[in-house]
Amino acid sequence: MNNLDNYINRFLTFENPFFFALILSVSIIGVIILIFYKVVLPLQKKFIIENQRFLLEKAELMALFAEMDPEPLIRTDTSGNIIQTNEASRKIFSNIEEKETKINEILTSLENESVNRTFIENINGKIFSVIAKVYPQLGFTNFYLHDITQLKKYESDLENYKNKLKNFADKLDKDYDELKKFVAAELHDDIGQKLIMIKLKLSNLEDYERDLIQKDLETVYQRVRELSRTLKLSEVTNLGLKISIQSLVNYISESSRINGSFEFLGKEEKLNSELEICIYRVIQESLNNIIKHSHANEFSVQLELNEKFVNIIVSDNGVGIPEDYFDAQEFKSTGTGLFSIKERIEKLHGKLKINSNQNEGTVLVIKLPKEGAVHAKNKIAVS
Repeated sequence: MNNLDNYINRFLTFENPFFFALILSVSIIGVIILIFYKVVLPLQKKFIIENQRFLLEKAELMALFAEMDPEPLIRTDTSGNIIQTNEASRKIFSNIEEKETKINEILTSLENESVNRTFIENINGKIFSVIAKVYPQLGFTNFYLHDITQLKKYESDLENYKNKLKNFADKLDKDYDELKKFVAAELHDDIGQKLIMIKLKLSNLEDYERDLIQKDLETVYQRVRELSRTLKLSEVTNLGLKISIQSLVNYISESSRINGSFEFLGKEEKLNSELEICIYRVIQESLNNIIKHSHANEFSVQLELNEKFVNIIVSDNGVGIPEDYFDAQEFKSTGTGLFSIKERIEKLHGKLKINSNQNEGTVLVIKLPKEGAVHAKNKIAVS
């Protein structure tokens, strides 16, 4: 027994390193626990409280701005329940119940309320642009509504005006073509016949006078024929594209003394008259541009009809088109040169590509859908 007491007394002394280390460790742990409960834990609680107060103040501030906002604003929780509205939104949704109504019950176009997005919503006969803004750190989503009814009306009115202008332009084109048919017929049937009769009557005059007058008369007669050919469209629909354009190329080549060639690819077929006239006019105006501006001695026309498109290539070996031409007023003026060609092509939903280098000639590449004229008419009718 004495030995045990002696052993315990010797162990529980500060002279024993193990006992001293044990007491020191327990003391340190106790101090740490005391510091945690007396210092760290209160600071942590204070931080949480301050953070919550900050978030609450921020939410209250946002709520104040929302209430003052003249645009409708709705706030939901993470489950899509409406938790707050402003006065502007309550005027739109008079029977809204903030605590029981789901956001997708009043905004039916909404697919996912937890994602930032913008969408269009029809509400009580008005059109609204809705912006959904998610605030995950605050646990709510704001829906900002902006009335765009008037804007949509302006867009609709603008589209209607564009369609009316297009209809008006189409009518002008049609009336213009009818006028050209009339003038062409008058030139050929009336004035042309009278010129022939004058030539016959002049044959009885003296040789000297007859030669002078007949020379001038022949010039007038050729000019009348030229105008008649330029204005006349019936040969396109009656003879077909291939023969009409071959005849046009031959005439231009002979009258201008520029060597011209024509190549037709694909199967010859009857297209709708509006498309045929467009093709003829585009090629005719392209060749007129070559005569007036290119200083070329050769030109070529290639016409291809495939299953869906009409492809046209008109090229020359002339001086080319100056780089600044496309910015010039001449190009931008309606009805002049390439601008007129471009307008005709775009009217039938076609495409025009121009390749030209100084002193290396010009190539016009044109692509027209076979149903372009029909589609253009249908589009106007539907609108």
